[in-house]
Amino acid sequence: MPKTKPTDILKQFAKLQKQAEKHVLVAKKAIEKKIAKEVASVHKKYAAELKKLDGVLGGFTGSAKAPKAVKASGTGKRTRRSLPKKSDQEIKDSISKIAAGGKKVTSAQIFDAAEITRPRFNAFLKANKGFLKVEGNKRSTVYFIKG
Repeated sequence: MPKTKPTDILKQFAKLQKQAEKHVLVAKKAIEKKIAKEVASVHKKYAAELKKLDGVLGGFTGSAKAPKAVKASGTGKRTRRSLPKKSDQEIKDSISKIAAGGKKVTSAQIFDAAEITRPRFNAFLKANKGFLKVEGNKRSTVYFIKG
């Protein structure tokens, strides 16, 4: 049996690995094409119904809008403000925009940019410990992206 050098074996392995990657990518593209075709057919199937519903909705927006409900009691209580639910990825994107280039930002700036509350921000910090670096204490606390 002829002996093969380790470098030859490594070269063969690298070549086979590249071939396998190509085959996998081709198979993945074929599946993505099939999915795109199926999605297009579903859209086509329901396009007429959606168009009808859009027409009906268009009729509603042209009419007079219903008046807002008036408070019955004069207790002076405020209604609770609710913010839209944000995923961790959406919060990361918002923070990345305002803290780009190593810029240090306060929690108030983050709350405004990401449209989140303090409890949601605290939950985000716990779930994503390696994303932000914290400097300072209490009111002087600033945050910046680790990098």
